[in-house]
Amino acid sequence: MRSVCPYCGVGCGIVLEVSGNRVVKVTGDKQHPTNFGRLCTKGNTCAQAIAESGRMEYAFKRLSRGREPVRLGILDAIRETAKRFRSIMDEHGPDALSFYVSGQMSLEAQYLINKLAKGFIRTNNIESNSRLCMASAGSGYKLSLGADGPPGSYQDMDRTDLIFVIGANMADCHPILFLRVMDRVKAGAKLIVVDPRRNATADKASLFMQIKPGTDLTLLNGLLHLIVKNGHADSAFIEEFTSGWEAMSAFLEDYPPDKVAEITGIPEADIRQAAAWIGEAPEWMSCWTMGLNQSTHGTWHTNAICNLYLATGKICRPGSGPFSLTGQPNAMGGREMGYMGPGLPGQRSVLVEEERQFIERLWNLPPRSLRTEVGTGTVSMFQSMQAGDIKACWIICTNPVATVPNRKNVIAGLQAAEFVVTQDAFFDTETNRYADMMLPGALWSEAEGVMINSERNLTLAQKAVDPPGEAMPDWEIIARVACEMGFSDAFAYESSAEVYRELQQAWNPKTGYDIRGASYERLRETPVQWPCAPSSPNDRNPIRYLNDGISQSLKEAEDGSRPRLVFPTPSGKGVFLARPFLPPAEMPDPGFPFVLNTGRLQHQWHTMTKTGKIPTLNKLNPGPFVEIHPEDATTLGIEDKGRVEVRSRRGYAVLPAVVTDRVRPGNCFAPFHWNDVFGANLAINDVTNDAIDPISFQPEFKYCAVSLVPVPSSLPLRRWSLPSGSGWTACLPECSPAPILRMVPRHRVLMDQARW
Repeated sequence: MRSVCPYCGVGCGIVLEVSGNRVVKVTGDKQHPTNFGRLCTKGNTCAQAIAESGRMEYAFKRLSRGREPVRLGILDAIRETAKRFRSIMDEHGPDALSFYVSGQMSLEAQYLINKLAKGFIRTNNIESNSRLCMASAGSGYKLSLGADGPPGSYQDMDRTDLIFVIGANMADCHPILFLRVMDRVKAGAKLIVVDPRRNATADKASLFMQIKPGTDLTLLNGLLHLIVKNGHADSAFIEEFTSGWEAMSAFLEDYPPDKVAEITGIPEADIRQAAAWIGEAPEWMSCWTMGLNQSTHGTWHTNAICNLYLATGKICRPGSGPFSLTGQPNAMGGREMGYMGPGLPGQRSVLVEEERQFIERLWNLPPRSLRTEVGTGTVSMFQSMQAGDIKACWIICTNPVATVPNRKNVIAGLQAAEFVVTQDAFFDTETNRYADMMLPGALWSEAEGVMINSERNLTLAQKAVDPPGEAMPDWEIIARVACEMGFSDAFAYESSAEVYRELQQAWNPKTGYDIRGASYERLRETPVQWPCAPSSPNDRNPIRYLNDGISQSLKEAEDGSRPRLVFPTPSGKGVFLARPFLPPAEMPDPGFPFVLNTGRLQHQWHTMTKTGKIPTLNKLNPGPFVEIHPEDATTLGIEDKGRVEVRSRRGYAVLPAVVTDRVRPGNCFAPFHWNDVFGANLAINDVTNDAIDPISFQPEFKYCAVSLVPVPSSLPLRRWSLPSGSGWTACLPECSPAPILRMVPRHRVLMDQARW
């Protein structure tokens, strides 16, 4: 059975071997255009979490807050959820309801929850965890190029001459795609890596630029300054295909290489070398992700990268282009379905009258049904819940108590809400502990649905096994709740394929978004990359905006002539935007003198509801830590593996130290995977800053001021074996009574503060 990996946005194809309603083996799909059979450790082991104990097989309800949940029949749970939502809506209005969803949901589920919220409940209080990772890239693309999403594809990596990676640790976070990059490097391409931390990607760089955190805009502007000074700007391209260049010349004078070196901490010679390589490269591409997006200037970062491409003319051509890397397996699809803020299906917005009217016709709604009042992102949604303006929240396939910065506001919001529903495949998560109703969702292998990866490639995740107990696919639970709320005329679907056929009608000639040619029948045979019109013979459509903005013929690009580009901006041209360097929202001071950066590790995933159950992965990335430079460790009296309190103005975490020169002096780094389920004071998002980008509303995870204080050693530890042959071990203080073990799920570990 062919399917797609459920982890990162690379979107690797997999083949499932099934026996007795159980996936017994996973291999890479050698025919899939993303990975050609390669899989990382997470992909290779993805089946092990499907049937692991800890699945939420039935619905559960808390009779009162603070009590243990009791089992409830799934249909009764759906009816009660719908009744409570309807009652709150009727009493307090539609904006008393909210929805927080996920880039791990299928396209069909993402479409339906947005249709229910905006079209029928008539609230725009719907947010996604994509707000935490990809919102700035999306808003930046829209401002610079007119529409969200990369203009190119993974295929550019196979023929480029230079790869510029900034704010992305591809080796750890997108490992199969990084193998593709390394294949090209071995063939002679250069690799430039920019990051505050010398990570696994930096280890392979032709040129590593260890930048001071938060100074990326200065570097990007400085590179463009030198590209122009070196004569590497394409004046003919600028004249024909761009607007706004007239403001750039004076602006760039503020970014000479000596000043850029002083601000960024990068040697001037390296800055000049990078600019020369970029300017001289016949083709070059950029890859970036959270290191740029998770900033109060994240949108500007994408604008500055696009400026480099508009200036050099190396865009919408094979081997070149600005390519944002997506974090989740279907975050690209969710952005296309409009599941954040004002979004509507097909890359539309409730703020544009003609686009509202299109969706109202698609959903058979009366004119002016869609409302134009919109929220300001994930952070403000939970603040509104805390203030009592939002009374109910439905959280699907995500874990905001662990993942949102300054998470105490999320916890306070859930505690203040009248009714909290969580929909998850696993029982014990940090967020489920605050739920009044828990609905059991099927996993990716237990239902059909389309997933779209970073390069706009659609893969059909085919159903391989039945879900356990009474678990249902996300799309079906959403549709059933909608029907019980009184919207059955619009939500009486019999299959995910029926939902998909409806959402295909949301194609958008303005942006080139079109998946009409990618039917379920076709996707059972092969993945398809949009834009894909019904008559399109091609499975791969790698470059956008050529010719009429929709056609993907590469003839002009391949034969060396200049294709006519039409960007979906008002002028039809790419837009230069002068984006000055500004400091992060919170700077170090004597009380909090260090800069904290957070991120992922290679072998764990998000909050570990899946990977935390897989022994192989837990051996490879066994526990949390904070990386501290040796100079800082010596000054503070911190020893390697010794416990450290990492404290900000918002909260603190206690983590074991890893003393390493991979981080700069004055900086520290901690992964965000480990949280309350694994032990006390492990949640780094108690510490992180929830200041937001004013355009994208994406929070600034990557920079906050902290103090580092060594913590005395804990009591001696006694090792306990967990029951049922799980192979897991809990490390508890010597004096801990046995009842503590009953608080730890059988498939989890309460960790020693230093190591498992």
